[in-house]
Amino acid sequence: MMKHAGSPFAVHLSFNGNCSQAFHYYRTCFGGELTVQTLADTPIGKGLDSDMQNAVVWATLENKYFKLVGTDLTDENRIVSGNNVSILIECPSFTERTRLINKLINRNFCSIENTNPLVNIIDIYRICWILSVHL
Repeated sequence: MMKHAGSPFAVHLSFNGNCSQAFHYYRTCFGGELTVQTLADTPIGKGLDSDMQNAVVWATLENKYFKLVGTDLTDENRIVSGNNVSILIECPSFTERTRLINKLINRNFCSIENTNPLVNIIDIYRICWILSVHL
């Protein structure tokens, strides 16, 4: 994988079924290394219909400009202009993620006990963030 300064941060995009098409297009625009995982690539995807098997679980495009991450797996009818872009922070620990969440929402709300690897929040300025911890 390509490495760049400050690599724990990326832009996250949410799509309604055209994530793979969009990421292939972005690769033609910016270049870089593209990785796409669909539901068909997972154990649970084998029993799904072909439309669901083509849904992107995780796409990553890394190049000299940025790291871009995306998915088709979102709440249905939830994607609108404005909430389809998030800033993704890859935290080194649950403790650090909790600290960042509490700073971004300007209160002590989140506890370390939340062991979900991905947490979505909206900060005090209505900016969407995804904070992850790699297990």
